[in-house]
Amino acid sequence: MAASIRRLSLGRRDRLINQAALLTLLLCSPFALQAQVVADPVLNGTVRVGDTMLTEGMVTLHHLRADGEGEVDSATVSQDGSFSLRLPSLPDPDRQDVFFVSIEHSGVFYFGNPITLAVQLDSAYTIQAYDTLVAPVSGFPFTLQARNIFFEPEGDLWRVTDLFQLINPQDKTVVSLEGGVTWRYPLMDNVTDFTISQSDLAPDATSFEDGDVVLRAPVTPGERLVVVRYVTDDVFVTVPTPGTTLAMDLLVREPAPLLDVEGLSFVESTELEEGTTYRHFSGADVSSPSLRLIPAEEPFEPPVEWVAVVLALLLAGAGIVTMKKSPSATIRADMASSREDLLLAIARLDESFDATDPADAAAAAQYRRSRAELLQRIREAV
Repeated sequence: MAASIRRLSLGRRDRLINQAALLTLLLCSPFALQAQVVADPVLNGTVRVGDTMLTEGMVTLHHLRADGEGEVDSATVSQDGSFSLRLPSLPDPDRQDVFFVSIEHSGVFYFGNPITLAVQLDSAYTIQAYDTLVAPVSGFPFTLQARNIFFEPEGDLWRVTDLFQLINPQDKTVVSLEGGVTWRYPLMDNVTDFTISQSDLAPDATSFEDGDVVLRAPVTPGERLVVVRYVTDDVFVTVPTPGTTLAMDLLVREPAPLLDVEGLSFVESTELEEGTTYRHFSGADVSSPSLRLIPAEEPFEPPVEWVAVVLALLLAGAGIVTMKKSPSATIRADMASSREDLLLAIARLDESFDATDPADAAAAAQYRRSRAELLQRIREAV
């Protein structure tokens, strides 16, 4: 019995020793030691030009804070395109820290993504740059991936929000000649109160000149959104549409006069938000030089007795003929509606951001993230 008790005691002791040894091994393992080491505030990254590495240049580290902003440090790019910069401290969300790196290539500044959390320093940081292509004097003929125009009554006037989604299919950044423009697009006649909303470009990159929206900033490959607002005194206007627009949508907020749009098809009356209804017109691959908003005729209303006769005939024939809506038409309308919801969300997000404090770096970072997500959803819906 004593021997049995002794064996049990030795077995329990051995298990405790094994558990202690295992615990020591885990605590002393590289993983445990790594968890105890404070992260090193160093940002390692690369610069690419198109599909290749940039072999020379100078990168600059920027620091945005709640109380200001400034350039912190700079470094030379190595021949393999890499660079390393030491941050003055780890990013602290409580201090609303935002770090990012920029580089100038061929006269154009390119920026990497914002760093707001220490864990982001463990990921590869890349600045994407491009070679340049000079636009003609009159501007580059960008295709419009989409254009969305919202007419909203404002007393006796109409407030128009015009969203241009440009696409640069080149593998180069389009730049303007000295004193020239990158892109120019005509608006309807006699517009006033022209303003520029938040977009993918700097606020001073877009202007209104001689009846045109004018863009002077470089346009990198991919899609760019330009949003402008203006006022017109009449809803029955001619809207210039030079070039090709892959997806065109025009929405008129009700109450509004009965109207039609030459060049587009009426889709439906769409309630974009509760209590707000828009008459929705849409078209694909629009290449006509202009669209015209014209008065529409009042729909024909037959006498009551004829309505009863027609209804009876329809009910009688319901068992023989079944009318089906085209699935493709239904899908198209749903996609257009989804795209309009997203674009309206961007417009409202821009309007909300316009009212925020420009020094609020955290709000700016959140705005950019939200806007990027909405733009990605628009690309998937187009």
